[in-house]
Amino acid sequence: MNQKPPTPTGLNDWDRITVDTGTGNDFAIINRLAGSAAMAWAINSPRGPLKNPMPLATAIDGAVHEALLHLLELGVIDIDTPRLREASAWPLHRQKQLGEDG
Repeated sequence: MNQKPPTPTGLNDWDRITVDTGTGNDFAIINRLAGSAAMAWAINSPRGPLKNPMPLATAIDGAVHEALLHLLELGVIDIDTPRLREASAWPLHRQKQLGEDG
């Protein structure tokens, strides 16, 4: 993605942007790296849910944490601190893309 979408201005929904999630592209590579890190934490780590049963929400939080940490450590993603600070809120809900089901 070359251009970032507008920074959210509140808790309202915002439109999704088009992201090519096809196999073999950069998104697929990053997704595979993040997924592998999350899965390794979940299955192999003594703090992961396979060896340390925990509520689903805690397991998801831990897996996302591990995936993001892995991508940051590899230098594949960067934190845009000014953008992070400029938004008044970060809404969780997004409008569907055109033609998207469910």
